[in-house]
Order: sequence, then structure tokens, then C-alpha cells
Amino acid sequence: MELFQEIYEAALASGYDNCGIIAPEDISDSAALLKKRMEDVPSSIGFYEGVKANYEPVKERYPWAKSIVVLTAEHGKYRFPPELRKRYAKAFFLSPEEGHTEAYDHRKFENWMTAHGIRWEEGHIPLRYVGMKAGLGIIRKNNFFYTDKGSFVGLTGYIIDRECVLHQNISPRPCADACTLCQKACRSGSLCAPYTMEPMRCISFWTTFGKGNVPPFLEESMFEEWICGCDNCQDACPHNRRHNWDEGEPFSDLEEIASKLVPGKLLEQTDEFLRTEVIAKTDNHLMPEDTNVLRINAERAIRNGQNA
Repeated sequence: MELFQEIYEAALASGYDNCGIIAPEDISDSAALLKKRMEDVPSSIGFYEGVKANYEPVKERYPWAKSIVVLTAEHGKYRFPPELRKRYAKAFFLSPEEGHTEAYDHRKFENWMTAHGIRWEEGHIPLRYVGMKAGLGIIRKNNFFYTDKGSFVGLTGYIIDRECVLHQNISPRPCADACTLCQKACRSGSLCAPYTMEPMRCISFWTTFGKGNVPPFLEESMFEEWICGCDNCQDACPHNRRHNWDEGEPFSDLEEIASKLVPGKLLEQTDEFLRTEVIAKTDNHLMPEDTNVLRINAERAIRNGQNA
């Protein structure tokens, strides 16, 4: 069996839904694309400087690199409790936390590569662009990566020292030229143009890395009831609308604790509960010390809910 097939089967056995493999040179233009994005939206420069290294040539950062493996995990196969919708980003809460591997198992796949003599490192690379280059899907106007099942998908990438190629052919119908639904759904104006954004206006940023602050150029009402993340542009997208979040498999203990995560109840929880049952589920968008960020966001959600 050829190596690409072995890697593909190991990925599926680890709970992933698909796998693609490309050469490092296939994303050699990514730095130029990032530069154009910063030129198009100068106010984004400060933000993108923080991730600029991810777009530098792979071979310069990983001289031993021969291939890039990118894996997808569909979140839409799980149910998402109604109490959490419009409050918590689905992709965050449907990503496996440490110790819970019912979704997909990073460690299992990594152990398989090690056991087969493959040198690997989880890559700091532009995953959405890598996924598109590997034929696993496309990037839409809201800047999210879509497979044929929608945008609620996890992406994981590895640099490996073995040369092989596996190109998939998933090509969903592109966005309609006239469609502006995602831009209209973005309350803060972060989606300032198709296929680009102003990251410092993104509600998802301010409820997580922005520590719950409301910057002077945004209004509190724009945050609606979001406590962690924001799904507005994805939920408005016609290519996601057909999905029914009441259907699918249960995920972890979300349904058991959902009633404790609504804004009022969240404020009653201990720091330990917030760290282990909420922050652990945010896919590293909140840190263990960010318990007060959740409370700030929950208090604002209550105010906005009362004013709706």
C-alpha cells in the first residue's frame, strides 16, 4: 500500500472525515495573499502581523519538510443544544477537549505517524488555504472554509518528512456573485468586503482574545447574546442553512450541562466549573485564567437580551 493511502486510512481510523496531502511549494504564494489582505484593509495590519509567520515559506521554517497533511473533521454530524445557539460558537464547542476523543483523536494519528517512522510537527500554516489547495473544499465570501457539508468543520495540519501527494476533488458550488447575506448578518461590519474582513471588528475576537471588552468603535448591542465566538455570518450563509442542529449524535456532555451555560446560570457557576466545563470547550480561544471574561460576556448578553 502506498504511503498516501496509509496516511488516509490512519486519518479515518482516528475519527477524521477526510485527508489531503500537498507539497510545501503548493502554498508558496500564501505570503503574497496575506500581504494583499493587509493592503486592502490597512487597519488589519496589527492583527495579521501576529500570524504573519504562519505564511512564511514552509521550507524556511521546517527545512526537513517534504509534505503537508491536512485533515478535516465535520462538526455537523453532532447535535448542538438550542440553549447554546446564538451564544457559543459551534465550531469551538464541537471540537474535542483534552481527554475527550469521541470526535477525532489527534494523539492517535500522531502516534501512528511516530510508529511508522514519520517525522512530523503540527504546522503553523494557513489551514483554510492548505485545505483548499488539497481539494478538500473552498473558501467562501465570509472567509470560512467549506466542504460539501458546510463551514462547520475542523482543520488540522501536519508537516511531515515523507514525500507523497493526495489531492481530493471536493468542489462545492461557489458563492453567487450577488449574494451579500454574510455581510448583512455581520452586525459589527467586520465583513467589509467579499473574501476579506476587518478582524478587529469581529465579535468573535472580542468575546475571546479581546477579553470581553467593547472597543470604542463598536456598540455593545452588536454583541447580541454572544458569550464565546459568533456564528452570524455562517448561520446566514445559504450553504449552511439546510443543516438541522437538532439532529445528529450527542457530543460529549454538552446536552447535560447546556442549561448551566445560559447567561443567568453561567454567572452562578464557580471558577472551577467555568475552567473545566466551559473554557476547556472553547478550542483554546479562552484560557484557564479567563473565567471573568465569561462573566463579562454573560452580563452583556443578559443586558442585550433584555433590550432585544
